[in-house]
Amino acid sequence: MAGEWWSAVELRHLVALTSVAREGSFRRAATSLGYVQSAISHQIAALESITGRRLIERSRGTRPLALTQAGEILLAHADAVIARVRAAQADLAALDGSGAAALRVGATPDLLARLVPSLLRVYGAAVSLHEMASTASVLASVVRGELDLALAETPLPRGPLDAAALCVDPFVAVVQSGAPLARRRRPVSCEELARLPLIGHAPSRAHVEEQLRAQSIEPRFVLQAETGAAVQGLVAAGLGAAVLPRVAVDDRRAETEVLPLADGVVSSRALAVVWSRSQPLRRDAAAFVDAARAACAPAPVREPSIA
Repeated sequence: MAGEWWSAVELRHLVALTSVAREGSFRRAATSLGYVQSAISHQIAALESITGRRLIERSRGTRPLALTQAGEILLAHADAVIARVRAAQADLAALDGSGAAALRVGATPDLLARLVPSLLRVYGAAVSLHEMASTASVLASVVRGELDLALAETPLPRGPLDAAALCVDPFVAVVQSGAPLARRRRPVSCEELARLPLIGHAPSRAHVEEQLRAQSIEPRFVLQAETGAAVQGLVAAGLGAAVLPRVAVDDRRAETEVLPLADGVVSSRALAVVWSRSQPLRRDAAAFVDAARAACAPAPVREPSIA
């Protein structure tokens, strides 16, 4: 059967494959889809029979299941197929008025709180906002067709994704008001960061660590939080300093001071609006992209002032 046209492949087979890949087990995949575990096993077995390829390495023990090379290749196509079907469903629902036509936009908490409001003021139309914990989960939802657009940092991972650049987001140091560095109000150097207890910002910590270690600085993280607001609150309490993306910082907090980093300490990140090439960019999505560019163009990110 593997040499024939795969007319026996059904959408439920592809959905089962994507769920197993995402959940790492047949049991969790079945739970997420509302099936019994045997149904998922049968669908994967049927897909392997149709394609003539082993798609999943069924390891023993507690380790998550892993896709074979053939499984990874098919998964990319499965995501594209599912995304197109979701897009068709949304288009038909909008045609007869039975479904929500609002543009689905996803972002991590910091971008949703600090960047999205200014974009929406320019866009001015209906949007359904979706907050997700990590950039990886936001982009995966775009690939699967669960979101129309995402706001994320680049470069993008491999896959059917395209992006329009919005702005450059530099990293800054955040210290408690009244701290010695705050009183000196000058750019913070690598050596000064090395002497400080740091509070990690989970979405950007890996980037900060990589940049500092490239300069032979081993950062000393004592705490970590998921959002810029939470990190800034810990800094305000005197529990450490932080290196944060500028967009994630709230200037209105009087208990903290925002200082620039010395040149070359941590490179800036680039923010973009992202969509999937697997489906045509809807007219409202294209309008949102244009609005996002317009909103970010005049002043991408405001640098902290130095007295």
